[in-house]
Amino acid sequence: METRVIRRSAVGRLLFTASVALAGTAALPAQPALAAGSTTFVDCSRPTAGAGTESDPFNSIAQANSRTYGPGDTLAFASGTVCTGALAPKGSGTSDEPITLTRYGTGALPVLNGNGASNTVSFTNQDHWRISHLRITNPAASLARRTGLRVSATDGREHTGFDIGNLVIDRVAGQTDKTGSVTEDYVQSGGVVTGATGANTTLNDVYVHHNTVSNTGGGGLKIRTGSLARKGGGVLVEHNTVKDVGGDGIIVSYADSPMIQYNDASGVGNGVYPFSGGNFAGIWVLGDHNPTIQKNAVYDITKMSVADSQAFDCDWGNTGTCLIQYNYSRDNIGGFFLDCDGCGTIGGAQQIIRYNISENDCRMSSNSAGRSALHLYNNVFYCVDKKFDVKLPTRSVVENNIFVGTSDSRLPTGSGIAWKWNVFQGVPRPTANGIVGDPGFVAPGTGGSSIHEVDGYRLKSTSPALGNGAVIADNGGRDYWANPVSATAKPNRGAYQGPGL
Repeated sequence: METRVIRRSAVGRLLFTASVALAGTAALPAQPALAAGSTTFVDCSRPTAGAGTESDPFNSIAQANSRTYGPGDTLAFASGTVCTGALAPKGSGTSDEPITLTRYGTGALPVLNGNGASNTVSFTNQDHWRISHLRITNPAASLARRTGLRVSATDGREHTGFDIGNLVIDRVAGQTDKTGSVTEDYVQSGGVVTGATGANTTLNDVYVHHNTVSNTGGGGLKIRTGSLARKGGGVLVEHNTVKDVGGDGIIVSYADSPMIQYNDASGVGNGVYPFSGGNFAGIWVLGDHNPTIQKNAVYDITKMSVADSQAFDCDWGNTGTCLIQYNYSRDNIGGFFLDCDGCGTIGGAQQIIRYNISENDCRMSSNSAGRSALHLYNNVFYCVDKKFDVKLPTRSVVENNIFVGTSDSRLPTGSGIAWKWNVFQGVPRPTANGIVGDPGFVAPGTGGSSIHEVDGYRLKSTSPALGNGAVIADNGGRDYWANPVSATAKPNRGAYQGPGL
């Protein structure tokens, strides 16, 4: 079984919960550093500035920014309050004693409203923070380079330990146009944006989890942790819900062995600040080494960009293996997959796409210029509403898949594309190899809106696809439903490896 290792600090190994709220911006004298393990309280509903204690809290973002926090400290905002301004707390924690940014009290999450600032919450060249249980917003009358939460590293050093979880981020007026002079503004806009710029600068142990992001111009989660020359490590992005964002759903770039899993992305490209120019995709990777995209659902991408709008994308600069497995994709206007290694600096990653289910996506694209190789096996591609539009890398092995489509579809052929052990219903098979006929799904075309709502693509006991596929080395050891896959016995064709039902 292929194994991917994720390196994380003590911060990243735990699911922390926290929250914060914003306030005014009047200049205040600097506050002294806290004693280790102290808590600073902020309640922006208070009429007067306090000392930061629970009984006499700060009442503004400016006061919160004036203090330097240290290992074990907590900066807590009162639940049910709204603070306005740009929060940029100073200081760093340690792996054993991170600094916590959270809420206190009960009730609604505290709201941090950037009110059009570049970033509602930001950290620069800092280490070991855990941030959670906040509601973050940053609306404005016009679009610009703008985020809800930004983590930046710029000083040529390694920075480590950001646990970003349980946030609600909505309405960030980031740039939605990825063309011309505002392209970089788009790249730097979104709900959560991290960046590492400058020689030898990296972000490491970045854990982004259980966040809900919506209506954010520029995209949802944009996690950059290094550069092509030097990548950050320990990146895990999981259990996030991204909906109706005006750009990319989730992108992880310049990371070593990042894991992107159990996320839900829908309506990407739409929302209050809809995408307006260039290209975007649902979940994708760029400049990574050995990235894995698994167990995600991407659906209802209805806005077509110039050429993309796919659910998943192995883009340029990836090295090692770009692995896409156990995902569910439905009704995405740009299709299921994009191979774009030829769109920039060539990485030449081996692309493995296995045990995925694609319903009414109908499209795959390639712009690798022959530099990347694709192994596409044990997937289901169901497309009965329109014809398939499939372009594959010139070096592709396509085996053990099930294609259900229309008679006017044409699947690509070429000297470098090998079709083996597939099943074709409706769509003409591209070569003489493969079974033609009904694959015997339990209830095809009934996929829902999560990775757990696709049982209709399991196989009946009468299926012609049972137990007669090709044995594939290093097959991952399990199917879409976690049924074991033998290393020696012939598997089923398609994403289901259990007994016929």
